[in-house]
Amino acid sequence: MTALPRLAVLCLPFAPLLVFPVPPAHAAQEPADSPQPNPALVDPVLANPVPTVLMEPDPPLSDAVRAMIDAAVASGDNDDVEAVAKVARRTNPGNIGEIDALLAYYRSGHPPDVPPDPVSDMLAAAIASGKDGDVEAVAKLARDSQLDNAAEIEARVVAYRAERQRLKDEAAAAERARLAAAKFWQNWKGEGQIGASQSSGNTESLGLSAGVALARKGIDWTHKFRAQADYQRTNGKTSVERYLAELEPQLRINDRTFAYGLGRWEHDRILGYDMRWNLSGGLGYKVVDSKKMTLSLKGGPAFRQTDFVNGDHDTELTALAGLDFGWQISPTLRLTQVASTIIGEANGSTSSLTALNAKLTGALSARIAYSAQIDTSPPPGIEKVDTQTRFTLVYGF
Repeated sequence: MTALPRLAVLCLPFAPLLVFPVPPAHAAQEPADSPQPNPALVDPVLANPVPTVLMEPDPPLSDAVRAMIDAAVASGDNDDVEAVAKVARRTNPGNIGEIDALLAYYRSGHPPDVPPDPVSDMLAAAIASGKDGDVEAVAKLARDSQLDNAAEIEARVVAYRAERQRLKDEAAAAERARLAAAKFWQNWKGEGQIGASQSSGNTESLGLSAGVALARKGIDWTHKFRAQADYQRTNGKTSVERYLAELEPQLRINDRTFAYGLGRWEHDRILGYDMRWNLSGGLGYKVVDSKKMTLSLKGGPAFRQTDFVNGDHDTELTALAGLDFGWQISPTLRLTQVASTIIGEANGSTSSLTALNAKLTGALSARIAYSAQIDTSPPPGIEKVDTQTRFTLVYGF
């Protein structure tokens, strides 16, 4: 009778695998001896649990210390908050975690104060202005005064130069695309001028002067057009009657050199010719090409035909030399000089126009101009030199 219960005890670990149930009556009749677990199926962690030690929580931060921290936080002074937190951590080592949490929360909304740096501020202002000269000058002074930060300053300047070059390249590409898509009648800019004079007494005179100058710049071509009319009567007689129109296309060869063509029509009965045509073509060179000053020279062969008021005609091959000068004396004052000389076997002629423009307001300017016309062999009774001074108002568009 004792062998059967011992066998049942040995089979308990394999009870789920048995196909027949164990009668509960037998289990109830046996003593409640606890079976020994199979060592191969025992979890070592569960069989040997780590003893748990209960730690006492940190004591709460005292009201006095919290009030001191709250007062510093309410002041909004970063230095005060950092100083109070430092003292609180030192005197309350058991509350360092809570103190650091309060300090972290404050810092999240109050970034640390950055000490002022006048040199860096000056460089930032120069960069914001977008003026290359100012940036280079301030950067040089900054590097000389702060040798320890010279590398950082140079890096900021290098980044500025790269950004400026990128913007210039983008602007140049956009301008080139705009010019390439423009029609011939588009993108013309110019100015119109008008002036009048009247005098009475010993000399009765009435004069009128008007003119227009246009220019169109393309990718490789530049077109210039100028027209001028001057008329004056003195003591009932025509004393000035001069009309001029000229067109000059220029083809860009490189940054300095260009090819030009020139067609000019003139009418001046006072100088003895009813009509004079000049056609020329050649090369030009920009001697000076800056924002404040420009100077270009040109020259080439020319063809001239003149119809004189007495009915004579003259046609000859000539040579032309000319210059175009501009000087921006100040933001409101500009001096220009345009002159050309045509050298022929029968006659040589030189025309010159010197003008001083003073900006009045907006697109309106005042101009005083002095023009001279010189012919080496004029018709009989005609002076070789003829000059005129004009005072006109100029409107740019």
